[in-house]
Amino acid sequence: MLEFLRPIVAFDTWIYIGLGLVALIFLRLMWLARKDRARSIFTLERENTRVRMTRAFTGLMVVLGLMLGVYYLSLVTPPMLPPAPNTPTPTPMLELPPTPTPPPLLPTPTPTQTPLPPPTIIIQETPTATPQAAVLGISPNCPYPNARITQPGDGARVTGIVQISGAAAIDNFDYYKFEFSAPGSNEWNFIQRYDKSVLEGVLGSWNSDTVSPGEYQFRLVVVDATGNYPEPCTIRLIVE
Repeated sequence: MLEFLRPIVAFDTWIYIGLGLVALIFLRLMWLARKDRARSIFTLERENTRVRMTRAFTGLMVVLGLMLGVYYLSLVTPPMLPPAPNTPTPTPMLELPPTPTPPPLLPTPTPTQTPLPPPTIIIQETPTATPQAAVLGISPNCPYPNARITQPGDGARVTGIVQISGAAAIDNFDYYKFEFSAPGSNEWNFIQRYDKSVLEGVLGSWNSDTVSPGEYQFRLVVVDATGNYPEPCTIRLIVE
């Protein structure tokens, strides 16, 4: 009944090291959430950082509880465990049976190779794909070149994880974030924020599976160190 505790006692040092690394990860998550909370200016952002801090603190408490459990088992379990059974060593055979002599092999006739005709190469033309404007959308018309979205286009039909490309590198940059507005609503919902500027390339992604199918307003907001931001780049996305 107690044999399953033997590995815990034998490898308790490695278990402590592993749990210690996990505890450091949770501490770093708490520190990052506390830092983001100090810089948050919107209520939804503060609520998001509070949830992150609560989850990281709960995970840290679970790891500490596991470490205490391993320490308790390493003190109590060794006197209770029976000694490991001795595995008998097999005795090798001193006399081996005689090896039968195989019959002589007959010569194998060599087949005559018949030359094959040269292969015929058929070249097929690959059809050129026609861009689908209804799916990709049109190029967004953003008011500021350093706070713009290049992909997806305005009116694009999307599903699943949507990759957002463009630029977010205004003067005195602090961070940028993604927001969306539900159909018929003027309230913008926070998605994600990023603390590194991007001159040109991938800005981030949005999981469109978290919302119901329909037409949504999606925008990029680039904020400077004073809390101000230029007019956001807004596009229309159709979630299928």
